[in-house]
Amino acid sequence: MAVRPGEENVATLFGDVHYFYGPPTANPPHHRFDKGSYVYLFENAEQRRARIEIANQPGTDDQDAFNGFLDRTYVRYSYRQQCLVSITVEGVQGPPIDPSQWHLPTYDPRNENKYHYKLHSVDIYFWTQTDALQFVNGIRRVLPAGQVEVADEPAPPPSHAHSHSQDVNPLVQKLEKAAISDPRIQQQGIPSFAPPPTTASSGQNDSPQSFVPMAYNPAAPPEAEKYQHREASCRMGRD
Repeated sequence: MAVRPGEENVATLFGDVHYFYGPPTANPPHHRFDKGSYVYLFENAEQRRARIEIANQPGTDDQDAFNGFLDRTYVRYSYRQQCLVSITVEGVQGPPIDPSQWHLPTYDPRNENKYHYKLHSVDIYFWTQTDALQFVNGIRRVLPAGQVEVADEPAPPPSHAHSHSQDVNPLVQKLEKAAISDPRIQQQGIPSFAPPPTTASSGQNDSPQSFVPMAYNPAAPPEAEKYQHREASCRMGRD
């Protein structure tokens, strides 16, 4: 992995990569599959270019790699296949591709000799959807919209921050404005209600100093005599 002048490494991800040297529909297909490859994405913001580099079988005797600019590629991603990103190398019209790019060694269809074959397309199965989206969104920042297809993208969630004017029927809004501008309503004002009695006590803030005894009324009937229970005696053994 080598960063070139003006580039920035915006993603270093892992993926299982399926390489096609001819159309995937070819029978028999000429292809190669590698697991656990390193996928690097580089961006040149000033030139609005993106480049990928993929290193296969790192740390082994069969380790190899390739790189290629995405100028003439067509990139496809679908939310229904959450981890798969497909890249067609010459997916759009343009100048010839530098022969040092998009070439990866593999055996011929008869598995006799190994050559540097030019890639037709690449399927990258990222290990997580987060990685796939990071890769796709990084490409979308620099490539024209016509070169990046994102299928089945979910719609953004609806915003709940609606104002009163958005939720109310236009006719009701008109009546509200007419009522507010009517001088008769402004003079009458909003009806008010009597406050609760101030003599009521909540039982929490009353202090002994604020207690006022009730005045004596001589015409009031005397207080009823309190009934006292008489102690019952039990006489045992008497006639």
